[in-house]
Amino acid sequence: MEWFISGAMGLVLLALAWLVLMGGRVLKAGAPADSPREPERWPPAALTMPVAGAAPGLRERLNSLLNQDYPHYRVIFATRDQEDPATAVIQALISGHPQAGHVFSGPAAACGQKNHNLLAGLRTVGEGPEVLAFCDSNQLAPPNFLKELVRPIARGEAAVVSGYHHILPEDYRLPTLGRAISVLTLYLTKPFKRLNQPWGGATAISRSLFDSLGVAKIWAENVVDDVSLAARLIKAKIPVGLAPNACLLTPLAGETFSGWGQWLTRQWLYLKFCLPGTWLAAGLLQHLLAFLVLLAGARCLLALLGLTSAVPALAAALFLTLLTCLGVALRPLHPRPGPLKSWLAAFYAAIFMASWCHLKTWFTQEMHWRGLSYRVTRGGKVTAVRQD
Repeated sequence: MEWFISGAMGLVLLALAWLVLMGGRVLKAGAPADSPREPERWPPAALTMPVAGAAPGLRERLNSLLNQDYPHYRVIFATRDQEDPATAVIQALISGHPQAGHVFSGPAAACGQKNHNLLAGLRTVGEGPEVLAFCDSNQLAPPNFLKELVRPIARGEAAVVSGYHHILPEDYRLPTLGRAISVLTLYLTKPFKRLNQPWGGATAISRSLFDSLGVAKIWAENVVDDVSLAARLIKAKIPVGLAPNACLLTPLAGETFSGWGQWLTRQWLYLKFCLPGTWLAAGLLQHLLAFLVLLAGARCLLALLGLTSAVPALAAALFLTLLTCLGVALRPLHPRPGPLKSWLAAFYAAIFMASWCHLKTWFTQEMHWRGLSYRVTRGGKVTAVRQD
């Protein structure tokens, strides 16, 4: 048994070190961007954004998407109805931007409300755009965001491309930093072609591929946009390109353990519904990591009390030391990591939060988000929507 535990510790450390090393090469925060080759032409693009609620800073974030350094693009904002708090913000903002539009989607009955909003926006853009791009309303976009997102498509290097984001903590409380580390860990998987998936906050796809894959039909009955698209792309054996310079920032303050857990539980549920094999494999690895941390901590404590032999205790101490070193190595990859002690506390908290949230998804087929409950069956298909 001892050799098995030691082997598991070694394999987990190697896997995490590989993730940090290889992912960090592409995603080092603050690294100067390469001078990218310009495409021969920039295809007309449409950027569709579903919006719900008016969180602080919404106007600034939406305005950043209306002032992109892109030659020919439209922006379509979609809200559920006139009563949505975001509606007034959008309508006041777009009056001076002829490339912008706004549409009401109405309440969703057979899919996620976000999907319903996206589809309403897509019906508005018409046939002109050659590239369809999608993003969320939580992120602040630099002026070159859309160019960097579309660039691989314009250069013929990919037909679908994804960027990602960093959580930008505005405080250094444990839940805020923990969520930032959870997002950073997901970001580190994106340079690996087999792990890279489209992210709804920054995805671009050629119009021809979107239509040929029947994505609109999939979204019209699915609970989630990006993971359902990922499942369809995997089935069609179409890789997702990475736009490392299409990086958005998500300001976050006052996060709670409850809010962090609800967000992470939804991420696990999306995988469970649409990519169950990935959900199971990733979850088991996460549970193994959490178990090994608990076991190593217990062995170190027992050694201090004189209740265990030296060899298991030394192996446990070495495991925790190397794992802590990996947590330290993660820190330079984030644009605003905060104090080292707070970062490391959040690093270990993120391990157990991910394991706990995965456990919560084992025996449920419902997802709750923004006041709605979705009953979901295999493949992410929505069978019922109700108000909470």
